[in-house]
Amino acid sequence: MHILKTVLGTIDKVNEVIAKAFSWLMIALVLTMTYEVVMRYGFSSPTIWSYDVSYFLSSLVLMMGMAYTLKIKGHVNIDIFYNRFSTRTKAILDVVFALTLFFPLWILMSKAMFAHVKFAWVMKEKSWVGSWLPIIYPFKTWVTVGVVMLLIQGVAEFIRDLYVAITGGERP
Repeated sequence: MHILKTVLGTIDKVNEVIAKAFSWLMIALVLTMTYEVVMRYGFSSPTIWSYDVSYFLSSLVLMMGMAYTLKIKGHVNIDIFYNRFSTRTKAILDVVFALTLFFPLWILMSKAMFAHVKFAWVMKEKSWVGSWLPIIYPFKTWVTVGVVMLLIQGVAEFIRDLYVAITGGERP
């Protein structure tokens, strides 16, 4: 049990550190958007790069924060029903939904994404939207990394919920 707690704690800590580190990119996102608004409306000189940079930055923050959000139970839940259940019932529901929805979806997505990212790197894919056509294979890579991080955190949460569902004890 000690080894399991150590592994689960390591997964949690890695995802937390990554999410908190990448959350600082929100400052760059705000500055980028502010610069664009000032240039567009203050000087009638919009940028050609701010749209692409803003969706790169926002996707990077989002993807690197999904696993941590799962860890702290920050994703959408139907609290009006869920909060009325016992800890063990919540864990059983979480196990059932993880097996029927979470794992099949994210495993299939991960498989599809690996081939897609590999193709993007081989082709040195560029965006076809916008005027400066930035490279997007790094973008597709961090989206895939974020999905894999979410899947790993999902495994950790599944193990915790399974333990509670079986024993009725505290989450490891």
